[in-house]
Amino acid sequence: MVSLSRIRFCIALLLFLCSFGLLNAQEQTTDFFPKELSKELITLPTEGNPRSYTIRTQELKDKASTITMSEITQEYLLTNNRVYQVSLKTRKAPLATYTFDSLLRIKTIEDYTDSAPTPWAFYQYNDIDRTITELKLRSDSTVYTKTVLTFNKNNSLVSRKEYFGESDLKSEKHFTYNEHGDLQTESTLGNQEESTSIYQYQYDSNGAKLMRKKFNNEKLENRIEYQYFPDSTVQISTDYGFNKRPKSQNLTVLQDSLRVEIVGYFSSIDTTQYRSSFKELYVGEDLLEYESRTINGVFVNRFKTFYEYDSHGNWIKRMTYENNKLIKVENRLFRY
Repeated sequence: MVSLSRIRFCIALLLFLCSFGLLNAQEQTTDFFPKELSKELITLPTEGNPRSYTIRTQELKDKASTITMSEITQEYLLTNNRVYQVSLKTRKAPLATYTFDSLLRIKTIEDYTDSAPTPWAFYQYNDIDRTITELKLRSDSTVYTKTVLTFNKNNSLVSRKEYFGESDLKSEKHFTYNEHGDLQTESTLGNQEESTSIYQYQYDSNGAKLMRKKFNNEKLENRIEYQYFPDSTVQISTDYGFNKRPKSQNLTVLQDSLRVEIVGYFSSIDTTQYRSSFKELYVGEDLLEYESRTINGVFVNRFKTFYEYDSHGNWIKRMTYENNKLIKVENRLFRY
């Protein structure tokens, strides 16, 4: 039986890149959307009112000379141009099924692989209490873990509680916000540990963020600088170690749908020495360029993505090239 890790490897070249929220300092996950699925495929509506579509993928394996067909087929069922169910399957057996409600929120996950410790997950949404609950069940249908997220009227996360079973509280986190709606404190209780993170901000005269500092137990942990230009926005995030010295830095540049990520690390001996580890350039979900820097030099991989569309404007074929070599083909077959 194919493992879930294999599913996650095969389902897409890139996992969905979460929207880069410069106006939201909150770092805690606020939904349970399955990371192994492309959120763009689920949330962007199709055209022409299809009943379903399937995706078959051909990929270039390590040290192979030609691309080969993946053993996994993705099947999407739709109503009113919106996905309500996704199934992953092989020729021999189904692997997993995901269902969504009319608001495109995950409702259930069913994992059919033998190795799955929790083959079922159910999600409950209470719009009155502003809560989302995740229940993960063992194969005997008993609750293994429960997680409850609670939001305020601005839809910002105010608490996250995790349980063993249904009622044995394992840990909890609480969040507060300032008058700008930015995260101000994050408190963690549980596992015999307590910690509090405090966030401090600098704003310009128009209320736009210029800097955010995160302190964990009074020690500077992270600093983010925000820079705004007519055609782009830049965010520079620096992480600090216990010695109060910077240890890594992430630079993100946004321009329309173009996103550039540069990550690097400071020398542990001399903090003035900064080495770029890698650079990634995206347009939407498509990786255009990847650059890896090592002590031996610079290695650059460049990617190109091409699409073919049907008469309704839905893409039916996506081809990915690495250094002008075809490495992946995704065929999407619609049924109307």
